[in-house]
Amino acid sequence: MQRFSSFFPLRFFVFFLILLMITACSSDPEKKKTDHYSKAMVYVQNHDDKAAVIELRNAIQIDPKYADARYQLGLLYLKMGDGKKAFKELQRAGSLDPGNTDARLKTAEFLLMAKDKKGARKETQTILTQHPDNIDALALMANIELMDGNFDKAENLLNKALSLDPKLDRLYSIQGRLFAARKDFKAAETAFKNAIEVNPDKLSNYQILFLLYQSLGKTEKAEATAGKMIDKFPDNPAPRIQLANLYQHNNQPEKAEQALTTAIDKFPDNDRLRLILADYYRRTRQADKAEKAYLAAIEHSKNPQDIKARLADYYFEQKKYDKAKTLMDEILAGNPKNGGANLVKAKFFLKERKNQDALDLLETLTKNYPRWPEPYFVKALAQMNIGQMELARNSAVEAIKRNPREAKYHALQALLLLRSRDFAGAKREAAISLKINPKNFNAALLLAKAVLFSGDYDNAVKMLVDMNSKVPDNVEVLGNLGLAYMGKKDLDKAAETFRKLLTLKPGNTPALLNLVRLEKNKGKTNQQLITLVQKQIEKKPDSVGNLILLGSMLMGEKNYDQALATLKKAQTLAPQDPRTYSLSAAIFNKQQKTGEAIAQYRSLLKQNPKNIQALMGIGALLEQRGDSKEAKRYYEQVLAIQPDFAAAANNLAWLLAEEPEPDLGEALRLAMIAKEQLPDEVHIIDTLGWVHYKRKAYSLARNEFAQAVEKQPDMPILRYHLALALFGEGKKSQAIKELKSTLTGKGDFTQRREAEILLKQWQEE
Repeated sequence: MQRFSSFFPLRFFVFFLILLMITACSSDPEKKKTDHYSKAMVYVQNHDDKAAVIELRNAIQIDPKYADARYQLGLLYLKMGDGKKAFKELQRAGSLDPGNTDARLKTAEFLLMAKDKKGARKETQTILTQHPDNIDALALMANIELMDGNFDKAENLLNKALSLDPKLDRLYSIQGRLFAARKDFKAAETAFKNAIEVNPDKLSNYQILFLLYQSLGKTEKAEATAGKMIDKFPDNPAPRIQLANLYQHNNQPEKAEQALTTAIDKFPDNDRLRLILADYYRRTRQADKAEKAYLAAIEHSKNPQDIKARLADYYFEQKKYDKAKTLMDEILAGNPKNGGANLVKAKFFLKERKNQDALDLLETLTKNYPRWPEPYFVKALAQMNIGQMELARNSAVEAIKRNPREAKYHALQALLLLRSRDFAGAKREAAISLKINPKNFNAALLLAKAVLFSGDYDNAVKMLVDMNSKVPDNVEVLGNLGLAYMGKKDLDKAAETFRKLLTLKPGNTPALLNLVRLEKNKGKTNQQLITLVQKQIEKKPDSVGNLILLGSMLMGEKNYDQALATLKKAQTLAPQDPRTYSLSAAIFNKQQKTGEAIAQYRSLLKQNPKNIQALMGIGALLEQRGDSKEAKRYYEQVLAIQPDFAAAANNLAWLLAEEPEPDLGEALRLAMIAKEQLPDEVHIIDTLGWVHYKRKAYSLARNEFAQAVEKQPDMPILRYHLALALFGEGKKSQAIKELKSTLTGKGDFTQRREAEILLKQWQEE
């Protein structure tokens, strides 16, 4: 008993110590977090934002629900321009402390900027329910109603806010936008002037009035407002930039240039001004001045790497590839992650047809620079090159979202839609591109082609005749004009147009083929047509397409030896073209000399086992004879020697796709290799489309077939394949229309009977 009593005080003392320690530990975190917060506020007062951020993060680490710390951290991130982090912290602060109206308002503003109008409306409405006279919330809700087109509601909210504080310039700015949306431009002007009157020291109040005048074409008033801004804010270059933009918009290049050079004289160390001038020269195609302006910007900049990247991109655009690569390599040697230089690198990959390498690099660029439109544009080009048309359209949409005022983005989307047979969409995008840049020739041509392919031949002729008057002797304009005349059944003018085209470009085979068809329609004999083609070849002896056309015509007349000699010339000029091998094999088959021809090729292989033309010749002959297994073996030998040999890759892809249990993955790989090498050859495009079709990738197949039809609209097998793909996509009416068009034409093709049966089935379903 005595032992117990002597031990009790010691146990009690230990327990008491532990209790003290627990109490101390529980009180330390509270003190520590407030210490960090207090230090942060001192740093904020001393304008040491980075140190303040560290202290606030330390406080939050101790107590993640520390609302005040999160609020202050959000404000600091906002000040530092890190919107993503600012939004996260302010949103959390508002949820932790619903009484923090400012945090919730700023959260709503972020949601609105992110185009989440529903979220912004909900947050703002909650604030107004609690604080119906909160002017900032009233202004924000007025903005939301204005964006949703609820003009009366917006007006009521603004009137209430103005009755509470008639001296708040921001309210007049919103009011001016409301009046402008209602087309009451006089009232809008008055409202914007009121904003200036209540706060004459805020630049944005003048800028919005300037933009109103500019949009209304009131040049003198816009110019006068710009002058006031320059006088009122002499140390800000923005008004001078706006004045230059006004002059550019009004097609006053000398004044625009003068405004920019004067601005540079005033602000010689401003990199942005020098870049704007360089980009202005670039846009207006003043190559020498553009290069000098970029070099001057580099010389005056303290950190010129991004400007160097812009110059490298300009060199690439100007096809000065050596200069572009030298500058690009220099930048990447110093900083392998430089965005501008890597974009140029991606463009080089495209030029070298390394589309997948380009896409891998562009994936990183779009991730690292999500607001930059140009990588999305280049990404769309790469995806288009490898037939990923839907992905390409999506990438083009992303580029347009980020800069809807860039004409080339809309022009690319027009091209993609045209190839997808969405003629209405193609017309819309081409028209937008032309509106942005009326001098955009490609957009004008795309618009005309969309009109042509939609079957509106009268308007297509009008547009193309107008284009021809403005840009005479353009081969692509003349080619499409000839097709438009054919569509109108104005065959004499069509023939005249194709003759003019052939005078300008004697090697243009599509024009020659169309002329041959037109002359045949007039009653010319086959021999007269052969003579016509032979005379054209005399003008352009190295035209592979013309030689192949002649070879096929001679074959039709059973002049086999002459046809083979002609195709041999074509094969020498273009050994990768698959048509020379398939046509030669067909002739040997018709002559019943397949065995003899194979023996001749094999004797060549004894002299040189790596003779690609001999291997291709045997492969084509075996394929013609129906021995696909052996034909494949020879094509594989060619690819073992030259893995990117287009003819072998194309033919092997087709054979693989036609097998009972096809290896469609390998067929696709080979077809894509062939297309990368010869992207404009219709038979290769058709093969890739056919592989996609067999894979049941009907949309991808349709894109390829549509592209082939665009290049050679009178080849019935291409239209037949396009009809199959359209039907596979579920576009039955379009498929029937295409198949009818195929069968209405005079051109014969092996699957005609099959197509007739199919059309009947589709119509009966």
